Amino acid sequence: MNVQYTQNNPKVISIFETTLRLIKDHGFHGTAMSKIAQEADVAIGTIYHYFPSKDDLIVHLFQYCGDKLNKAIFGTLDDELTYKETFFHIWKGFVRFYRENEEMFSYFEQFYSSPYYKVNASEINETISGQSNILKFLKEGINKKELKNLNVEALACIFFGSAVSAIKGVKYNKLKSIDSIEDVITIIWDGVKNK
Repeated sequence: MNVQYTQNNPKVISIFETTLRLIKDHGFHGTAMSKIAQEADVAIGTIYHYFPSKDDLIVHLFQYCGDKLNKAIFGTLDDELTYKETFFHIWKGFVRFYRENEEMFSYFEQFYSSPYYKVNASEINETISGQSNILKFLKEGINKKELKNLNVEALACIFFGSAVSAIKGVKYNKLKSIDSIEDVITIIWDGVKNK
């Protein structure tokens, strides 16, 4: 199945959104296809029409979530921003997106630590444009001498890892204000900037 052709299909969107809710509450193994069909109000055969297996659904759901994340962050970029302003905008965009989309955050957390990611890692890393956009953005920062000349994957780990930690800090009430989020991104920027 080509997910590009089905993402505008209301039934597929309902299946994806229902699966996200159920995975957040019950995990991958506790989310049965029959429960997805019941909650999405579609016949189980409809799900199998689009996704031959639960594994296929979960992997395509990764692409769906990645596309939504990418549009939310990179679709709002302003060409007039400086590199530093763009760095802050993208990082805060990740934090905001995950705070507003807890089910996707939960899904990504589970997916990255599951066999689904290990089995599909090379294909997924190539197809998730948000991830490649971040790597491209960080490489651009190194080339423009805005960022320290470090391993770009290490920079990406710092970028993503600090955003995920900030999201958890907000979720568990460790970071209680917008100023705290600003402090985190400022500390990250100060650690990776070239000058």
